[in-house]
Amino acid sequence: MEFKRWRLSATSPVVNAGLGLTLLFAVTACSKPEKAPDAAPESSAITADVELPAVWATRTLDAPVSAIALSGGSSAILAVAYETGGLQFFNMEAERLGEPTNFRVKALAGGQSTYIDKAFLTVFPGVTRDGTVKAYVYGDGLMAPAQVDLTVDGETSVAGICSGPAGTEGIMRLAFWTGTNDRVLQAGMVKENNGELSWERGESTFTDFPIHSCVYTDDTLIASPRAFAVAPLIRGNVSALLSLEPDTGLRISSDLGMTNQDVSIRDGLSVFAPAKPVALAAMGTMMSGGYPGGVIALAGEVEPGQNQVVFVDPSVITLPASK
Repeated sequence: MEFKRWRLSATSPVVNAGLGLTLLFAVTACSKPEKAPDAAPESSAITADVELPAVWATRTLDAPVSAIALSGGSSAILAVAYETGGLQFFNMEAERLGEPTNFRVKALAGGQSTYIDKAFLTVFPGVTRDGTVKAYVYGDGLMAPAQVDLTVDGETSVAGICSGPAGTEGIMRLAFWTGTNDRVLQAGMVKENNGELSWERGESTFTDFPIHSCVYTDDTLIASPRAFAVAPLIRGNVSALLSLEPDTGLRISSDLGMTNQDVSIRDGLSVFAPAKPVALAAMGTMMSGGYPGGVIALAGEVEPGQNQVVFVDPSVITLPASK
């Protein structure tokens, strides 16, 4: 199989890394495009604040949340890591999947489903509290999520990760930064060979700011100097970035963070969004759970001492005709 390097050039004019401190995101790229791309379709532009409804939620969780992630496909999974330790999987009806585990995970990235040794499995990359990267696998024949080695060049001080689809080239794209070098994003590809997972190194991308989060969107790898959680919301002509910063709520951008709009969440009759979300995940297309316009997942405290993951419907963004 021919390995093709992931293209890090942006789909809109590249933001100078020096501006990253005054913008929400800074686009990391190998080189600037020779010319500006065509303007995005009008339907994809988000130019005003948005209100979205909270539509479903997990029951009260066992502990405060440290990270969440989503996988897509016909058997989508929500992965939840707890601050006190433990990793739990849920389906998109917010029902628990499998037995709870005691894995101590500080960061998670989006999952991908694949066949490994003829078993259909969903694979979530994560970072343990000691800074090593592992894969957390669930599916055929497993009673609970399993932890699998996923060595990234022997790194043991990984601070954060992000993942994206790999098409036919592998299971997923995976980028990370470390606590000892938080100004470099190291990208690569996760592949499977004879039932074993491996990571193949790709491009290193340098920034002039400490990286707090990263995200893959379309053909762009993006780093943020401020947002502690970022998620892509992609469907058709809509390509947006959702983010959480320490001093703001949920925000959205349709131009790689050059402009950002506030997103307010409208509570349902029995579903209440966290006032200060601590973790974020999103998918513009969700084939299970009854989310025709995709879903945004927000984790946090909905009442004192009561933590939940709340599902939010982004259809007014992803399905403009539903406005």
